[in-house]
Amino acid sequence: MANQSGIRLITRGDDMGAFQAGNQAIISAYEYGILRNASIMMPAPHIQQAIALAKQVPDLCLGLHITLTSEWNSPRWGPIAAPEQVTSLLDQEGFFFRSSDDLFKNGVILDELLLEARAQLALARAWNLNIRYMDEHMGIGWLFSDSEDRRFSHALQLLAHQEGLIWHQDLALQPLYCNTAGDLQSLLQNISAGDYVLITHPAYDNEEMQQVTGGNSPDAGQMAQERDNDRQMLCDPGVLQIIQDRAIILRRYDEC
Repeated sequence: MANQSGIRLITRGDDMGAFQAGNQAIISAYEYGILRNASIMMPAPHIQQAIALAKQVPDLCLGLHITLTSEWNSPRWGPIAAPEQVTSLLDQEGFFFRSSDDLFKNGVILDELLLEARAQLALARAWNLNIRYMDEHMGIGWLFSDSEDRRFSHALQLLAHQEGLIWHQDLALQPLYCNTAGDLQSLLQNISAGDYVLITHPAYDNEEMQQVTGGNSPDAGQMAQERDNDRQMLCDPGVLQIIQDRAIILRRYDEC
């Protein structure tokens, strides 16, 4: 069917590697839903499971989710680089700080941020992951924003290009914001021709996820429900039907 609507949609699932329930949901959303891209976190605790699952679905477009913060109360994670080389990124327990604000307040060093970003990419390649694009976890790109030529997002973009990768902000994409399958159905019914991106964090609502607190989810179970909503949204039959009816093209980053 021709793309009569002129709508092209990049669908992305973030935080692959952080939770087993997230890893499994991402694969399910690719196999049975509309997900076409997954951003993987190399320092995260369930990275080995994520790698094994990703290699079973080679057509899922993998991106490197540059991870320099650790927001949850549990699990927490730290650097791929030697800790003594990136001390400005670490709290007193040896983990990444919980937010980019904490990094800023504690005097993070740009060269150490880049050293860790390079270490994460090198590890992904050492494990033979076919990384095609790069993005950032928890909006860290604003750091050093008082200087245009030193802005961290600019430094990451240069790194991506040097390494032959797409930087996620290279593409002129309109973001879709929605929390439920119903929200997404409404958006897809009403958007006009153009290039869009839907960023999600799918996971199953199970015992593992029910225990996760911290960040923007202080209450037990809150994050589990939010991420399960994303999973359901990506696999919703109504969403799939609208995409078929409107001939919306689902895109990988490396197809743009």
